[in-house]
Amino acid sequence: MKELNNLWGRIPIENKNQSNLIESIESVDLTKFPITTNAFNWTPLSILLYLMLHVLSFFIPFAMILTFYNGALDSNIIVNWWRLIFIFIDIMAWWGLYLLTSLLLSKLLLILLELIHKPREGLFKIEKTDRDYYYYCLRISIKKFLFWTWNNFCFPWVSNLAFKVCNMRADYKSTMFDGWSDVEFIEYGNNIMIGQGAVVFSSMIIKDHLLIKKVIIGDHVVIGGNSIVAPGTVIGKGTTLGVWASTHIGQYLEPDWIYIGRPARKYKQAVTYYEETKKESEIGTYRRIVDTGERQAHKVNRFVKKNLVAIAIENLEKLYDQWQQSLEDKSKKEIKKKYKKSKKEIKKKEIGEF
Repeated sequence: MKELNNLWGRIPIENKNQSNLIESIESVDLTKFPITTNAFNWTPLSILLYLMLHVLSFFIPFAMILTFYNGALDSNIIVNWWRLIFIFIDIMAWWGLYLLTSLLLSKLLLILLELIHKPREGLFKIEKTDRDYYYYCLRISIKKFLFWTWNNFCFPWVSNLAFKVCNMRADYKSTMFDGWSDVEFIEYGNNIMIGQGAVVFSSMIIKDHLLIKKVIIGDHVVIGGNSIVAPGTVIGKGTTLGVWASTHIGQYLEPDWIYIGRPARKYKQAVTYYEETKKESEIGTYRRIVDTGERQAHKVNRFVKKNLVAIAIENLEKLYDQWQQSLEDKSKKEIKKKYKKSKKEIKKKEIGEF
């Protein structure tokens, strides 16, 4: 922490505005410091909101459960035996209603909090008197409940729906349930993949301050396993962040590049890497025999371009040739059949004359 303490000693908080301070910390190497997303405290109001969401979300399903027991499991259970057949459907309905109710109530509370105090980026003191930090804790407590509830659902894509409720752009084709992500000030592109154990931060604690800075991730981005995306990072379209890589605060990763290392640095262009791999596949790779250790050439046609029209025409020509051949074979059989028949008739006539 020596480097960070020296940095704070050079920049007094009271005498510097937030923009200058954020620019100064963008060069800090995150790999030397502990990183955590647990940047909020459980205030009494946040605990109350958390419990209230649980109780209210369960209220409507509980009313349905009471209605079910009153209608299906009363003294006339023999008459209403058919109702017990649908018990599993009822359980799924109660569960689904609990989830939808929690989603609706969480969204309403988030809208209310945003009307009272609008979320914003910046560097804020970790104090209850700081309104930005205080309302940040309230928002996170609600979103914590929302994601905890929806992550227990049987379909993983519902987490993407929870992201949308939190005003975060995310499509349903992206794979994001294997990694960790903050729940605000992040914009995800289409068809992205977050590797297992990867972390995407839009906020982090730096000494006694909370930093919030928006993260933008472009389309078709791959974030490798156990990698770290720091607050303020902008990742261009088609970029790959390698395994165990880490960005620094406010770093810009150019489109169609592969980045590795901590902090992340350029490795190769994605197109160049693709062409090299394609060339290797055309030349052929080598495989090693386990028992003898001998290297043998092994051609792998992974990137062979196929002209679908030419393939279709070739297949049609083959089918036409087969059809012509079948017609010829059929005509030959008919000719042979007629020949045999005529031969039999001639023999019969000869026998009749004798």
